Amino acid sequence: MRPEVSLSSGRPPGGIISSPAKRGTRVVSSPSLEKAILYGMERGWKGFDPYDALLSPVTTLPMLRRSRLFRLACTQGLKRSPLNLRRLLRVSPTINSKTLALCLSGVSRAPRSVETGAMISSLGSLLRENCVPGWPGACWGYPFPWQSRSSYLPAGTPTVVVTAFAGEAFLDAHAATGDDRCLSMALTACRFVRDALNRTVDETGVCLSYSPLDRTAVYNASLLGARLLVLAGQRARRPDLIEWARPLVTYVLARQRQDGSWPYGEEGHQGWTDSFHTGFVLGALDVYRRATGDRPVADAVERGARFYALRFFGPSGEPYYYPHRRFPYDIHSAAQGVLTFLQLRDLFRDFTDRALSVGRWMVGTMQDPEGFFYYQVRRTHTVKIPYMRWSQAWGIRALAELARCKDIGHENLG
Repeated sequence: MRPEVSLSSGRPPGGIISSPAKRGTRVVSSPSLEKAILYGMERGWKGFDPYDALLSPVTTLPMLRRSRLFRLACTQGLKRSPLNLRRLLRVSPTINSKTLALCLSGVSRAPRSVETGAMISSLGSLLRENCVPGWPGACWGYPFPWQSRSSYLPAGTPTVVVTAFAGEAFLDAHAATGDDRCLSMALTACRFVRDALNRTVDETGVCLSYSPLDRTAVYNASLLGARLLVLAGQRARRPDLIEWARPLVTYVLARQRQDGSWPYGEEGHQGWTDSFHTGFVLGALDVYRRATGDRPVADAVERGARFYALRFFGPSGEPYYYPHRRFPYDIHSAAQGVLTFLQLRDLFRDFTDRALSVGRWMVGTMQDPEGFFYYQVRRTHTVKIPYMRWSQAWGIRALAELARCKDIGHENLG
């Protein structure tokens, strides 16, 4: 193993400026990242989402809206369609808080330019405005109703996943600007994680629910809450937050399989394993490992990372959605691959090269010349629908991390 390599760029905090970025102005040093950011900015960060089917007026018809199966069929049908039928179904583009959070993190962590401060300020303001009122602490949700097999969440329902990404984005903005309002927002988001969610408790620890409205035990979601607690605890010098994350970590640690993988969640139909959720689990456990030096957690991360690297990526960096089959190649899986390999590169010597390989594949295969990212490469066709949260925001976040890491020649991405 190599000595630990810090992800810090070493740059000093910068000030916030007010002028917006324009075409022709250098936003960041990576051309691929710059094109991706400008694509989002020019659209005000509004876009479609794979899961936004229930925004259609068709799904609100009295005889249909009460049917869970109908809502689930609409959601999955539109998500799986190779054609973008949203205009026909009168689904409008929306601003998604997770889009804002991922892009705020990306811009805050990317190498600085003259326009960076203005983008951080703008994205941070939008994210604050989209905070959901009426719950303990600061929290965020999706702008569309969402039906899964186990639960239904109305539009705007705050979730631990979106809140965790938003809180971490404010921590990244605080590191970039020194603005204590950002740290305050992150700490307030920790209150939501601690106080607003339901818990599954047993002798191994605690698992948080996905939202305040359900009692699901989804492992990656609970760990994203733990990750925010640890990162905020480190930044604010609050060891109590790190300690509060401990039972969340031990609960998921006890669910690791012999091959190093984790199922998605507790319920019988949640036994599957996929690429980017595995990346979430590894990233959160690694944050806890670094903060505490916990040896069992470190061992679990190493076992999980071996499974992740061997089972979810092909020889050219192409990301496999599931460990047992190649297709589809999904932009979310690719972007998370970049982030996971970079974060764990102190554990395995080849992870730096793997991150660059996935990044090159992602740009070469899934980024359109216009700057947006395709959704999926399927066995017979490519779905080129430009989803702002699922595709664009994740592509920005991954390319920003590549640009941040000085030991990688990100100029080779094009």
